Amino acid sequence: MHKFLANGRLWGELVRNTGSNRPPFAFCTRLHGNGKPSAVHLSSINIRNLHRGSNDESSQYNGGGSPKVGTLPRPVAVPLAVPLPGVDAKALVGEISKSVGSIAKINPVPLIGDESKEPVVASVTSLPGFKRLIHHYLMLSKIRLTSLVVLTTMAGYAMAPGSFELGTFLLCSVGTTLVSGAANSVNQVIETSFDAQMARTRNRVLVKGYLSRLHAVGFALGASTVGCSMLYFGVNEMTALLGAANLILYTSIYTPMKRYSILNTWVGSVVGAIPPLMGWAACTGGDLGAGAWILAGLLYCWQFPHFNALSWNIRPEYLKAGYKMMANSHPALCTRVSLRHTGFIAGLSFLAPVLDVTNVWFALETLPLNAYFAYLAWDFHQKADSKSSRKLFRFSLLHLPLLMGLYLLNKKNWLFGEDKSEQIELTSAGANASISEVFVSGREAKENEGQYLVPNIVAEIGASPAPGSIKAIEDSLLSNVATVLPTAGKQKL
Repeated sequence: MHKFLANGRLWGELVRNTGSNRPPFAFCTRLHGNGKPSAVHLSSINIRNLHRGSNDESSQYNGGGSPKVGTLPRPVAVPLAVPLPGVDAKALVGEISKSVGSIAKINPVPLIGDESKEPVVASVTSLPGFKRLIHHYLMLSKIRLTSLVVLTTMAGYAMAPGSFELGTFLLCSVGTTLVSGAANSVNQVIETSFDAQMARTRNRVLVKGYLSRLHAVGFALGASTVGCSMLYFGVNEMTALLGAANLILYTSIYTPMKRYSILNTWVGSVVGAIPPLMGWAACTGGDLGAGAWILAGLLYCWQFPHFNALSWNIRPEYLKAGYKMMANSHPALCTRVSLRHTGFIAGLSFLAPVLDVTNVWFALETLPLNAYFAYLAWDFHQKADSKSSRKLFRFSLLHLPLLMGLYLLNKKNWLFGEDKSEQIELTSAGANASISEVFVSGREAKENEGQYLVPNIVAEIGASPAPGSIKAIEDSLLSNVATVLPTAGKQKL
């Protein structure tokens, strides 16, 4: 407003200095100390005097009389802002704010992507809208990492030598999802202040304040309780035990260790190797065979080239947040460990057919895949730069699903629900047959208990006796003697 009035005054003076005989224009007047504007003639100032820097000034217009020109001191340059006398700037701003606020209350502007007209309040007592709340829970659970954990659990279930039962499979998957989401929520609660210092994690829900830390703790408690209960009552005890152990290992050991020792990478690899064991135990009823440990070993070794390549490009952020990572403190060890475990993956792939877990084609089909993975790890070990680490990280995301797919296609024992039912029927039929044989033999023994065992000459010879022959007469006589003899003194003839 001030700039507008000052510029209007400047233009008014220029118009007056042009010498035109237009009627007086009251807007283009000087504001004197008394704050009363006065009308002036437009021809009262000569433009030549303006160029000479004179201080001529138009006089006030006295009610229709002739104007009187006076000389008043005036600066050559007109200021851009002229303070208005009698106007309180704070009061003006307050009035504008009130008016804008009233308009906003009448027609509130909805947020992008928020269909509800009510504002989102991130607290425990007043929850946001349902869709936004679900989105926050997914972000709190680290949905991408949780999806990877659940996929490895499903892979362990599918690769186990047991029958596929849809109910057990779904309960295992949902329970693992809840337990993994609870573990990631506790991880974010503990590392909220550290996540705020990293560009990769500064947009998480707890850092932004979308949810409170107490809210996140309540979500973690509820998810872990429901998830472990589903695994225990819906699957089996071994699967629930592995899930609870992984939850404690991730939240109580791995997360605090990240700030004290580089051994956190090894502990984190153990955490990543447990989900396929959970799937295997869910399928086999808790029996962890050689195939389960080979699968867990593959996941354990895969963690090192994957995570070391990821952490290499964000070393400054980890260092700023105070995390102890191999990429910061032991860069040579970081690249060497990545290369070493790619070799272990190739060795486990050859060991699987030896232990009769997969066929020989699995070792042959995974050979080029593991060889290229090892080549990228070798390149990362030699160059140790961002380009080589980025290549290794990207290929690791492709290597794991391909390796799991080949493991599944080449597994030895395929058993579905119908095959299992047929096997149970055959087993039960055999058991019933053996039981019936026992009862029949026992009944025959009881029937023969009170009889004399007389050798059958005809049966021993192998021919049936002809009626009226000597052998037939002998047989009848022996049977008659056996019936006449007393039963108390039993003896064999």
